[in-house]
Amino acid sequence: MIIMGKFVFRMQTLLNLKIQLENGLKNELGRAVQELERQKDILNGLIKERDEYIDSINSKSEEGISVGKLREYNMYISYLNERAKLQKDNIKKAQLVVDNYRDKLIKAMQEKKVLEKLKEKKYEEYMKEQLKEEQKLNDEIVSFNLSHSAE
Repeated sequence: MIIMGKFVFRMQTLLNLKIQLENGLKNELGRAVQELERQKDILNGLIKERDEYIDSINSKSEEGISVGKLREYNMYISYLNERAKLQKDNIKKAQLVVDNYRDKLIKAMQEKKVLEKLKEKKYEEYMKEQLKEEQKLNDEIVSFNLSHSAE
């Protein structure tokens, strides 16, 4: 049995970089998704507050409400509607950031996979070459033993 040299993948440094890049992008994507969810929560809070004010106006209008108070409520509801509209823009921006990181992550994962496949192929070639060398050495030993036993 021969002692095999250690398998060395020449592009291991690049593969390690791709793995680091992928991990970094996963973290960035996670943060971007959290920010998107935070922006959605803000919108939901605004909508909930607006709906509560509308319910409040409806119940107070049954009891009787002054025109001044009604105008005040309507102005505040308009303000909440405007904030909700702006918040939807924030959500769109946050979604674009998420999509951007997701695309980068997919690309990084594909690049890493290509290198991993190449490493696997090179390892298989290495193992075949080692097996060939071992068989060659065994043949030489058998040949040597046969030539010495014939003498």
